[in-house]
Amino acid sequence: MTTFRYSTLGGGENAQVPSGAELIEIVRRGPVWDEITITLEDDAQFPRAGLSCHEGHGLVLHCFEDELSWGFFLAESGSLTAPEVDIVLGGQVRERWPRQLFVEPSLAAEALDYFLETGKQKETLHWIRTDAFARETVWKGRAGREAWEERQQS
Repeated sequence: MTTFRYSTLGGGENAQVPSGAELIEIVRRGPVWDEITITLEDDAQFPRAGLSCHEGHGLVLHCFEDELSWGFFLAESGSLTAPEVDIVLGGQVRERWPRQLFVEPSLAAEALDYFLETGKQKETLHWIRTDAFARETVWKGRAGREAWEERQQS
């Protein structure tokens, strides 16, 4: 049986993974900047997944099945609209992504439960490769963020 563990940026370290629904509740209760990383118990790098919550927009689930994977985002549908939802990536860049990449908890739980059982993405769901969607950069790096914040205050 495959055993996964999870950790959070906010300090939850190497805990045994509960169900997908419980992981969603953990990330929803955490700080807005926090995210969950899901890895195998034996410290293997793959498969792995990341889960984050974006209040008012939904959850983002990013899965890597193996070392050759480009990474795939769970999506509400296979067709994407223009970028419209802001997302901050590791505090280093702010981008706009299509709204379909921010999914409802029930869809995320279905995908997570399957991933936790198999280490794979559920084929009947919509997955978008990391480099296969339009995105817009709002700011990049500290100088970019500070300039953007200054413009917002004006």
